[in-house]
Amino acid sequence: MSNQFDFVSVVKKPTVHYGGRSVSHVLKMEDGSQKTIGVFLPSEQPMTFEAHVKERVEITSGQCVVQIGEQGEFVQYTSGESFIVPQDSIFKVQCTDVVDYVCHFD
Repeated sequence: MSNQFDFVSVVKKPTVHYGGRSVSHVLKMEDGSQKTIGVFLPSEQPMTFEAHVKERVEITSGQCVVQIGEQGEFVQYTSGESFIVPQDSIFKVQCTDVVDYVCHFD
């Protein structure tokens, strides 16, 4: 797995959620696909996000707990791991340290 993306365009304006606790930038890949690259900052409460398309969230540094859907249990993910969020669902993320991630859209 590569540590970088080559031949991409970056949208300069970030997407900011939860008062800056989640910040991401859109990467437009050469093949027309898109990804986001971002950071989750520590939070006392889980941050809830909606997935309109299937997403694979790759944790590139740090660790967090994630709940996928309304009923699931929180599961810990660490650097090098990823989780799948189904289309038209929600997921919650909570972390005690800074977490860097890449979101791959299907």
